[in-house]
Amino acid sequence: MKLDTASISLSKKDYIKGLKLLEETSADLAYLCGILAGDGNIYVREEKYDYAIKCVGNPKDEQECYYVVICPLFKKIFGLEIKPKLIDKNTTFGITLWSRALVQFLTEIIGLPRGAKHPSLHIPKIFNTKELKLAFIQGVADTDFCFNMKKCGRTVIVGAAKTKLFMEEISNEVEDLGIRMWRGFDYKIKDSRFKKEFFITNRIEIGNKKGILIWLDKIGFRNPKHLEKVRIWKERL
Repeated sequence: MKLDTASISLSKKDYIKGLKLLEETSADLAYLCGILAGDGNIYVREEKYDYAIKCVGNPKDEQECYYVVICPLFKKIFGLEIKPKLIDKNTTFGITLWSRALVQFLTEIIGLPRGAKHPSLHIPKIFNTKELKLAFIQGVADTDFCFNMKKCGRTVIVGAAKTKLFMEEISNEVEDLGIRMWRGFDYKIKDSRFKKEFFITNRIEIGNKKGILIWLDKIGFRNPKHLEKVRIWKERL
């Protein structure tokens, strides 16, 4: 699909950084937007002319993904050379970008939410083909899903999100591939930080071999930590 970016003006700093805005959708763009939907946040403080995109993960097991997947995609798609680093007093690892043009592109053209993602998070309508929707879901899965090989020998792909509609959209797209799953919407689980506290989440689990194989064939992962677990799982088949 063609993208109309005529209303977005690049600043002098954008030109210096090499920022370019795509003229049409692509699987890589959909994937990167899925990453931002999972671990990203787009925020604006107009009174201070502060337009930022932040995307961070766990420094223990997410650093490789930023080096080999996420930052190279920002270079490929937007022409931006970004170096990831430790952020938030070394508790997270990732990137922060400042650009009004890029914020406008991601929110006004693509349809990602700015500010608090919940409850407005959804699969952007501009990704209107199965290929683009699955690429977006792959990005979400690389950040918010896990490939869990349990001690009992059972393997499960697990995904969760605070926004119910968002997880319903994802589960519907995945089920269309012929994948059976368990759904738990408005699901109450115990908060490990507090003995008597619970929080509500929306969760799906794919725990059958056929479903996992279809997922790996039709959606897959790019995150190195997931790919390594997939490699081990396949060796055990």
